[in-house]
Amino acid sequence: ALSDEAALGTLHKTMIGTSSTMVCGLEAREKRDRLNCIYPVECGVVRDWDAMSHLFDHTFQTKLGLNSDDASGSKILLTEPPLNPTKNRSSMIEHMFETLNFGAVNVSIQSMLVLYAQGLLTGLVVDAGEGATHIVPVYEGYVPHHLIKRLDVAGRTITRYLIKLLQLRGYNFSPTQDLETATQIKDKLCYVAYNLEKERDLAQDTTVLVEKYT
Repeated sequence: ALSDEAALGTLHKTMIGTSSTMVCGLEAREKRDRLNCIYPVECGVVRDWDAMSHLFDHTFQTKLGLNSDDASGSKILLTEPPLNPTKNRSSMIEHMFETLNFGAVNVSIQSMLVLYAQGLLTGLVVDAGEGATHIVPVYEGYVPHHLIKRLDVAGRTITRYLIKLLQLRGYNFSPTQDLETATQIKDKLCYVAYNLEKERDLAQDTTVLVEKYT
C-alpha cells in the first residue's frame, strides 16, 4: 500500500477544527470561519497530544489508507526540530508503535536531512520555519547539540505580529480564528523592507503601500 508514490502525495496543515465533529488540515482551513481552530504544534513542540494524535490518525488511516497490517511491515521516518524536549519525541514514537502499529520508527533532525539531500555530510544549516528558527552545524553527519542555536521566533510569530498591526489599524482580527487569513495576507502581500525607516514613513504618511485583499 505504501509503494504507490501517487498515494503518498498528501499535505496537511497542523491544524484541527472542532464543532460537532473534528476536521483536520486543509479542510479545517477552508471551514475555519465555522470552527473552533486548534494548533497542536507550537514552536516545533506538540502542546496538544489529543489533537495531534487525531491528526496522525487522519493522515495515515484516512488519507493514505494505511491499516495496521500494512504498518506492521513498514518503517517510517519522522523529523523534528533540534533541541526539542525528549518527552515530545517519546510520545511521537509511542503513537507510531502502539496506535498505528509501525514496524520501525526513525526520528531525525530536519537540518541534517537537508544536507543529506544535497549529498553533503558537513555544513551549516539556517532553518527558519513556521514555529522556530535554528542554526545547526553538521560535521561528518554528526550534529553537535551544544553548538545549536534556537530562537522561538519564526513564521507564525510574524503572522501574529501582522494581526497586531491590523488590529491597531482598526481591523477586527482574532489571533486564533483569523490566523490562517492573516497567513494568506502575509504570503501574498508582505515583504522584507530594504530601508525600514523609509517604509515606515511611507506606511504612516501616505497610501502608497495600501493594498486591497479579498
